[in-house]
Amino acid sequence: MLAGRSACILGINQDMVWVLTGTVFPWYIRNMASLQPYTSGGKRYYRIVESYRDENKQPRIRVLRHLGTADNLVRMLAEGPGKALYAEAREFGAVAALLEIAEAIDLVGTIDRHVEKRDQGATVGQYMLLATINRTVAPTSKRRLASWYSGTILTRLVPFKRGSLRSQRFWDHMRYLGAENLLAIEKELTTSIVEKYNLNLGALFYDATNFDTFLSSENPSRLAKRGHAKSKRTDLRIIGLALMVSSDFHVPLFSRVYEGNKADSVSFSEVLDDLVTRYQIFRQRCRKITLVFDKGNNSEDNIKELDGSPYYFIGSLVPTQHKDLLSIQLEKFRYLPGSRFKGVRVYRTEKEVFGKKRTIVVTRSQTLLRGQVRGIRQHLRKKIAALQLLQKKLARSYQPGWSGKPYTQDGLEKATGQIVSGQYVNEFLWVKVSKRGGRLLLKFGIDAASYRNLKRRVLGKRILFTDNAEFTNEEIVLGYRGQYHVEQAFKDMKDPYFIGFSPNYHWTDQMIRVHGFYCVMALTLSCLLHRKVDHLGIDLSKTAILRELQGIKEIDNYYPPQSTDPLAGGRPRSENTMTKMNPVQEKLFKGLGLGKFLKNR
Repeated sequence: MLAGRSACILGINQDMVWVLTGTVFPWYIRNMASLQPYTSGGKRYYRIVESYRDENKQPRIRVLRHLGTADNLVRMLAEGPGKALYAEAREFGAVAALLEIAEAIDLVGTIDRHVEKRDQGATVGQYMLLATINRTVAPTSKRRLASWYSGTILTRLVPFKRGSLRSQRFWDHMRYLGAENLLAIEKELTTSIVEKYNLNLGALFYDATNFDTFLSSENPSRLAKRGHAKSKRTDLRIIGLALMVSSDFHVPLFSRVYEGNKADSVSFSEVLDDLVTRYQIFRQRCRKITLVFDKGNNSEDNIKELDGSPYYFIGSLVPTQHKDLLSIQLEKFRYLPGSRFKGVRVYRTEKEVFGKKRTIVVTRSQTLLRGQVRGIRQHLRKKIAALQLLQKKLARSYQPGWSGKPYTQDGLEKATGQIVSGQYVNEFLWVKVSKRGGRLLLKFGIDAASYRNLKRRVLGKRILFTDNAEFTNEEIVLGYRGQYHVEQAFKDMKDPYFIGFSPNYHWTDQMIRVHGFYCVMALTLSCLLHRKVDHLGIDLSKTAILRELQGIKEIDNYYPPQSTDPLAGGRPRSENTMTKMNPVQEKLFKGLGLGKFLKNR
């Protein structure tokens, strides 16, 4: 333990040596290297020994190194280890913090309980743990996973045999996880998370999104379809992901990968039964749970099914489908009190929606109004520029030397219709195609009165509805605002440097589902880590936490073997240490209990 390490000897007696900062190392400590005094030829010497038990379970000692007299020992310590041959740095902080949470929810054990695999080599759970942590700190393909793994402390905490991390071996273990396994695993993990972390379950937030893939058209995948891509990449096949998260640091409590061409309302109807099943897990902790979702999930069948479920709900309606509510004069709205609702006015009423009378709250927010106006102006500039370009092309088509096809009135009207189309803008941006003197003319402009009417009647408004008439206006507005939790979860998953759901390097539906599973688990671990750090009183974002933790590294310094004979050779001596931590890193290290993962603890 002392070989090759600078230290300060505070005292030596017949039984023990006090070193470093007064730490006592009795020679008989088991299972570790110890400094032992002994006498030979009437002189006192010291040596490093290690205790063990022989085949008859009798205690024995093996000598690791002779150190000589006390004077020689003092001289060795004073000289220090000498110049290092080289050093190896390994990722410690972020990996250790995520591993600690994975152990707390028993990620590996839960997965292994739901798969049938011989007790041979690394388990399926260990492979999934590796993929989950990798997705959180350094998303990479399976071919590059072994290289990343070798630079982390996982090499000693979750050891894999040489060759076990080849991409093919990883894919072989992914094949143990089918759709039913994944559903059962997620349910058990959700139960563990709810019990372990006592999450706030009063409001849960559901939504769906999609992710681009780069699968070719010939690939037989049923999940990857062409549809309404959120990224606007209409040339790519997409897969859908539904999530339900908590209001408490948007921890995922339900997920489902589905076909990319399905509408949100269709995918919502397909998971409602599973959401009700999840309620049975939550009801032990919270009796009244409100499910919050946006208008894209609305359908009469979905709302009727929710009426028969144990959930309350808060949703929103498409404003243009309820013109009577939009026509309500602003003078009838009242401002909500409190700084959280600055600039928000509401009008409360009741209306029959989806077969039942519902509580309706129409809101008008100055913040939303400003955002919509800013977006409209951006779109308007683009559309006017496109119309001006078309107008110039039309004028050039009548000049000598024009080599293109002549414009027709039907073709021109179709082209202008595509340009003007879009939410809100088509209500006040007018276009007129006429013919005069044998030539087509294109005129366009803005109807100022229509724009003022749109701004007064529609913009800045949301129509919220709920089945719980006991909710106050403030509770309804705050509940629906919480939808940002699930939106933030999707934003995290689309970050290429953090989780990075896309690009998806898998090409079969079964593999895609497993990919979705460990991406959701990566989000889960990072959210629970964020929650834990926040409870320590450290105010950092999720990415800032990971950045600080990734700055904490484990260092192995390697020195030449100690020998007076330069030709004797031998293995280099190593010394383990940590990088210097700043005050935030020290607080994270101590608060998260990362000391238990140190190499020489």
